[in-house]
Amino acid sequence: MATMKCGRCGSEKIMPNLRIRDRYEAGMGQDLEVEIQGNPDALIFKQAHREALKATVCGECGNVGLSVENPQRLWKIYTEKKNT
Repeated sequence: MATMKCGRCGSEKIMPNLRIRDRYEAGMGQDLEVEIQGNPDALIFKQAHREALKATVCGECGNVGLSVENPQRLWKIYTEKKNT
């Protein structure tokens, strides 16, 4: 397995796939998500697809990179929407 390195400082102290949480009343929370709508002009049933954001954090300099687990699905919905 290849060692991950920070793009900013070159450190190998990388923490991948960390959850990004938003907290609200009474300590409840949820993961932050990216959303794309297949039918954004609809009043209801916008065909929303969501992917949870994940963070990769450098333990040396604090550099943070964001990613989603399934970018191919987001891209497919995005390009289908643009072609209609």
